[in-house]
Amino acid sequence: MFRKYSILILILIITLWGYSLNAQVRSTDIVLEISPENPIPNQNVTAKLSSYVTDVNKAYISWLVNGERSSGGVGKHTFSFDTKNLTNIDLTAMIETIDGQNLVKNIKISPVNVDMLWEGYDSYVPPFYKGKAMVPSEGMFKVVAIPNINTVNNTLNTNNFSYTWEKDGQGQSNSSGWGKNSFTFKNSYLERGNGINVKISNLSGDINTEGNLTLGTTKPKILFYEKDPILGTKLDTTLEEGEFKIKKEGSIIVAIPYFISPKKLNSKDLAFDWYINDQKTATEEPRNQINLKTVTSQKGTANLKLIVNNTKALFTGVEKEMEIDF
Repeated sequence: MFRKYSILILILIITLWGYSLNAQVRSTDIVLEISPENPIPNQNVTAKLSSYVTDVNKAYISWLVNGERSSGGVGKHTFSFDTKNLTNIDLTAMIETIDGQNLVKNIKISPVNVDMLWEGYDSYVPPFYKGKAMVPSEGMFKVVAIPNINTVNNTLNTNNFSYTWEKDGQGQSNSSGWGKNSFTFKNSYLERGNGINVKISNLSGDINTEGNLTLGTTKPKILFYEKDPILGTKLDTTLEEGEFKIKKEGSIIVAIPYFISPKKLNSKDLAFDWYINDQKTATEEPRNQINLKTVTSQKGTANLKLIVNNTKALFTGVEKEMEIDF
């Protein structure tokens, strides 16, 4: 009886082994991957075939780009190419396995550039300032993603795409979704910078791309200006230490706290503390300016200092001082 069962088991093993040798390899048994996953125009891309069912190292593989054969050979399971300025790429791998089976793997690629723009969402700069409002520690960033896709009429509706945002590798589900091409967030005082990534796709799934950038904070700074009673604040000339003398009729000095947050200087969250020779001095509105007057027949120098703090943030304080003559 034991011998009989042994023979049956042996026959079953031989049968299954023979079946496995002649098993049909399916296209889904082979994986085609590209790196980078979402290429951009004029970028080198590497395609790779892999399988646990058949040995791609022994298969004859032909690679076609938009229907034209670009490379091929036995064991040619990797292939590199340049996306150039093509808007659509049809990459095909034709595989002839060692046992004579023919398979085809195909992937469609739409190289898309993504412009990543950012601004300080709540950072102060004076009117007509030509530069960008930088962001202080614990300040607000706003990032906008704009996919550059060539269309027939050169128009693009950014609302027709899905945007998946990440900050420092963490998904931002509340800021992600259809048409959400902007992402606003607050920097933490524990973070010197932030890495932002966005993945973009359309409804049909034939366009997939991504963009990323690294953002850093900037320490606020104060610059002093003189205010003319008629012309207003002379923003074209800053006051340098030791070079300013108070006029006989008095002078008004205006302080501009560049990149302080919030950007409304009359906000209750901002504290302006003026000091003359280390003595705190009361000032009237607006809080970012001080009226200086001389005492008759007295001459000398004095130290003027301003400290600006955001009372709801830990490390956003900034100060500036200068020597003035009278």
